[in-house]
Amino acid sequence: MDVGAFVKAAIFELKDMEESSLVPELTFEQLELDSLDYVEVKLRIKREFKVELDSGLFTSGELKTLGDLISYIEVAKDKVAETQQV
Repeated sequence: MDVGAFVKAAIFELKDMEESSLVPELTFEQLELDSLDYVEVKLRIKREFKVELDSGLFTSGELKTLGDLISYIEVAKDKVAETQQV
């Protein structure tokens, strides 16, 4: 499944936003996700892509935008796939 489409769909379900407003430049601050939203998104990503997201990625500012999150997951899921092939 396309990572971007999956993440956008997950957030769309949680926040009931206009799907067209979920652009890569959108910050998590603008999304106004609460702690339960973060947990739900993290769980969905783990189930779908086997990628663990540490909360520190968000609090440290390493992941600031929706695009940052999507890029991080794409790289991490490839690493997970590589380790599973070994």
